[in-house]
Amino acid sequence: MTTTGLRTFDHSLATTQDWLSDVKEEMHLDDSQTAMEVARAVLHTLRDRLTIEQAAYFAAQLPMLLQGLYYHEWTPKGKPEKIRSRDEFLARISDKLLDRFDPAVAAEAVFRVVQRRMSAGEVDDVKSMLPAEIRSLWPAS
Repeated sequence: MTTTGLRTFDHSLATTQDWLSDVKEEMHLDDSQTAMEVARAVLHTLRDRLTIEQAAYFAAQLPMLLQGLYYHEWTPKGKPEKIRSRDEFLARISDKLLDRFDPAVAAEAVFRVVQRRMSAGEVDDVKSMLPAEIRSLWPAS
């Protein structure tokens, strides 16, 4: 049985739900809507710190629906943003989450999910572009 009648969309929906379920579990959240908001805040902050080319390579490994979330409201002009410190990175996440969650907990949770679900090569490429302070939010390889 399909939800949309289109296999590609149904697969993307199921895969996106799996990703959000993982975020929900990592953050001990009660609903998928909040998990999506946490994922969006972290992914947008990461996206804006990456070069345009690396942001596109990263997005290519996201499920189609998460790609839309990732690119939503993105303007490539002025990217990458000069976010150099852990505190500045976390402040951006906190602003996006309206201070509802600890941004370090949110970043670490989303990065654990990304590390489990994406290729090790892509994760390593992304991590190598980040300053050590921000890279420290990722789980050890």
